Amino acid sequence: MLQVSQLRKRFKNHEVLRGIDISVAAGEVLGIIGASGSGKSTLLRCINFLETPESGVITLDERSIDVSALGKEDIRYMQRNTGMVFQGFNLFKYKTALENITEGLITVQRMPHRAAMELAENLLDQVGMLSHRDYYPSKKSGGQQQRVAIARSLALKPRALLFDEPTSALDPETIGEVLSVIKQIAAAREHAVIIVSHEMSFIYEIADRVAFMDGGEILEYGTPLDVFGAPRTERARQFVSRINLGNNYVI
Repeated sequence: MLQVSQLRKRFKNHEVLRGIDISVAAGEVLGIIGASGSGKSTLLRCINFLETPESGVITLDERSIDVSALGKEDIRYMQRNTGMVFQGFNLFKYKTALENITEGLITVQRMPHRAAMELAENLLDQVGMLSHRDYYPSKKSGGQQQRVAIARSLALKPRALLFDEPTSALDPETIGEVLSVIKQIAAAREHAVIIVSHEMSFIYEIADRVAFMDGGEILEYGTPLDVFGAPRTERARQFVSRINLGNNYVI
């Protein structure tokens, strides 16, 4: 279980997160939607402690962290147990697909080289990239790089997976292949999964619950049918009225 309680984050005089409350059980998918600048990506970065919140409590399984008394071991715990998939892939430029995955396994987890190689190959196979194991990022499309990035996140066996706009940097031809991989991961029901995305039809299909954010707050929180079909707030109604839930991608 990943739970966030009353999380607040400020950049100078601008409060980006205003008391966020969410919870995601293992095997559950939470989709987070909203306009650009509503605080969605900042929320994920605060959960992973790439940004430091001002206050709130983050609980992952048996460990609760009061961020106002944050310690280095708290940060290490969350970053070891949450896998972050970014918009921009963040692969090591001068390492092959295989090396991008084995690097963390060998240097962080101290896994034997052969075991790390076997796990990396299995994960590349899972995301359809085994044939590209020896290719560098510059030799792969954006969609292929993102699939390697997803495999790298899975390699550390995180308890929670955080996807921050995983298709926003992709061309239309490769969005579907990445969404298909995410769909397979979600279907396995092994992780607590949070997906921030503008692919509304995908969120509607894959999410167990959806949170609509605006101005650093969650205005709607419920099933996809509730949030997309019968939003309670005027701001959410304005947002969803512009959405076409037609499935544009083969997933």
